[in-house]
Amino acid sequence: MAKLADMPAYEREHLLSKLRPPLGPFPWVTSDKPLSEKRIAIITTAGLSYRSGARFELADASYRAIPRDIDINELVMTHVSVNFDRSGFQEDINVVFPIERFNELEARGVIGSSAAVHYSFMGGGLLPEAYEGSVRELAQYLKDDQVDAVMVLPVCPNCSRTVCSICHYLESEGIQTVGLALFREIAQTMQPPRISWVSFPLGRPLGRPNDAGFQRDVIMSSLALLDADSGPVLKDYPVELPDSGELPPPCPVSFKRNQDTNTWQSRIAEEVASLAPWYELGLQRRGRTTVGVSGRELGELIPFVTRWPDHPAEALPDLTELKFALEDLKAFYAEAVMSRPGDYGVGYAEQIIFEKSNLGALIMAYVECFDANEQTKPFVRVLTSRASVGRSTGSWAIGKDGAVVTAD
Repeated sequence: MAKLADMPAYEREHLLSKLRPPLGPFPWVTSDKPLSEKRIAIITTAGLSYRSGARFELADASYRAIPRDIDINELVMTHVSVNFDRSGFQEDINVVFPIERFNELEARGVIGSSAAVHYSFMGGGLLPEAYEGSVRELAQYLKDDQVDAVMVLPVCPNCSRTVCSICHYLESEGIQTVGLALFREIAQTMQPPRISWVSFPLGRPLGRPNDAGFQRDVIMSSLALLDADSGPVLKDYPVELPDSGELPPPCPVSFKRNQDTNTWQSRIAEEVASLAPWYELGLQRRGRTTVGVSGRELGELIPFVTRWPDHPAEALPDLTELKFALEDLKAFYAEAVMSRPGDYGVGYAEQIIFEKSNLGALIMAYVECFDANEQTKPFVRVLTSRASVGRSTGSWAIGKDGAVVTAD
């Protein structure tokens, strides 16, 4: 659950460092029509981009336009943060980008229409004010599409304040907004027009993957805030997500670290080969894959990520390319591990990767190397989560002027 009281001290301190004051004079747009007549757009901060298009950079305030009739298999997640669970997105894109839910609400006459084009930002790595230019530019496109209101969804710790900033700037441009917050304290301090706090796990702003009814209920509870007479409005969604009580299907592969192979390349190659049939099974079940952010074929990824560990006298690989190559391998492993239907729970695949696999050991070898060098130490934050190392990995963000701001 995304409650400060339930988190370890290093995570609480990190999140409290993100508290920000309001971005300026309070904006408010009064509703002038019922929900059944409103045209509504979705904005996610999940860093969704096209499989064959430009991915989000490590600090990036731009956005991607996503048509309502998109083939969802064309969308991949190039979000910089590793501090949220990606399995919800891997199981069901609607849990972070509810495009199918909004099309259903339109078909049922609950909303007037779903916008022709929806949008994605990448909500990590930047201070809230860094998004102002892009959001004000986007406002005109929303008006051209005759959008009345926008729903904004977060995924990572920094995303909750990104949501607040998007809502603030859009509302100041005359477009109604309602956002979701995964951390209540951030919404309290930034005071955007309308926010619904959901106590769901990071990476799952609509709660349950593949539960259309639950997702619709969260959406409708949030959209109801558009009828408020005045703000700021901060409302708690009243339902928490109880543990299902079901054990997940057993991991299909018995990982063996430190096998009798001499190189990282051979160890990772053996793991990938053992996972391949399960990855294919998962692909058949889901009908989509989230592998593809690096632009490299699977056969290219293994020698790329293992060359430096096997030959440490050589130069390190490009750090951005390394980041996305490792994300592709983690996605491949996760989709294979969760190939069969079942309730895997938050963090299940990541726990297996980091505790049992050679890929997890390889990532930690990079972390150890980068952590020992002041120039590369900040990059640890985008390689492994705080939970996987049990400590803070640093806190920094980039502001509107491009300057780096640190909280520790």
